[in-house]
Amino acid sequence: MRILYVVTSAGFGGASMHVLQLMRYFTTQGFEIGLVSAPEPRLLREAEKLGVRLFVNPYFVRRLHIFNDIRAFVPVKKAIKEFSPDIIHAHSTKAGLIARFWSAVLNVKPIIFTAHGWAFTEGREYWKRFLLAQIEKLAGYVTDKIICVSEFDRKLALKFKVAREDKLVVIHNGVDPNEFFKISRDYRKSSNEVIVTFVGRLAPPKDLLLLIDAIKLVPEIKLQIVGDGELRQQVEGYIFKNGLRDRVILLGERFDIPKILAESDIFVLPSRWEGLPLTIIEAMMSGLPVVATRVGGIPELVDDGVNGYLVPSRDVNALAKAIRKLVSDVELRERMGKAGREKAIEKFTLDKMLSKIAQVYEDVLIKRKKIPQYVKNA
Repeated sequence: MRILYVVTSAGFGGASMHVLQLMRYFTTQGFEIGLVSAPEPRLLREAEKLGVRLFVNPYFVRRLHIFNDIRAFVPVKKAIKEFSPDIIHAHSTKAGLIARFWSAVLNVKPIIFTAHGWAFTEGREYWKRFLLAQIEKLAGYVTDKIICVSEFDRKLALKFKVAREDKLVVIHNGVDPNEFFKISRDYRKSSNEVIVTFVGRLAPPKDLLLLIDAIKLVPEIKLQIVGDGELRQQVEGYIFKNGLRDRVILLGERFDIPKILAESDIFVLPSRWEGLPLTIIEAMMSGLPVVATRVGGIPELVDDGVNGYLVPSRDVNALAKAIRKLVSDVELRERMGKAGREKAIEKFTLDKMLSKIAQVYEDVLIKRKKIPQYVKNA
């Protein structure tokens, strides 16, 4: 059996990491895997180690660029024709639309789409949301199954009539509990300095300038910003302008996230909109309390007052207040961190996610009468 994954990349983020998780698992189950991706070095390097057949699409960029977007169609068609997959599984909006277009034209079925947050979610003018939803609705007609990473996204798809209810399934993101460990922080107890950590793209939806403004209001902490993106220079300039170079540290893109989280005290994500952030699940697995905005699927992860605090988006005072509560109370941090880890282990493990996705593959193959040799659960 052959699975072709198609993903747009904006650096090694949530969707790319998710696809890597799938490729790692299904290669162990005897599937032949193909990947259509932007030239994202880490994803391609890891895929190559797995023996994945690579189809690099240099025009697969996240941002809208009409000329490149048109040219992006050709490599996807080439990959589908050459690889001849039994299943196509597309991720992210642009890759999803292009892959489903060729699936219909070339009559290659089944095709599955995972929405890592919808393009028509919060943060856009309503007419743009409506237009994008209509495009997704057209693509929905030719999609066998749409995986939503949160109940919020499933309800949004139903609200905009993107697909029939029976085509939509919620499968939360998951992480391996064994990768995220709690290094003893006893050595930190002698220090008054509290480490607050952000992990994510340096991009407008993450609202990093607002986070830096909040840090100014809580002087006894240090902020670590992990990640890279198009706003890096702007963020660096804002840190310098506000005289915070000693308190706000840009770590760039890192591959030792479990270690960084284990050495942190609080995790923060002040996004304007989200799907279901993998980084919050990683923080929960690491036993960290979370301060995040009440947007997208985040309330499905963070129970306000139990394993963290939820605040309104774009509210710097509410964000600072929530961080300050945790900074001033070590026992509260420990209690919330423990509750978060327990919830993550109960609901958001990698095994649970893989098992559910394997079941989706089996269901669509049977429905299309392309019975697999085997589809094992995780």
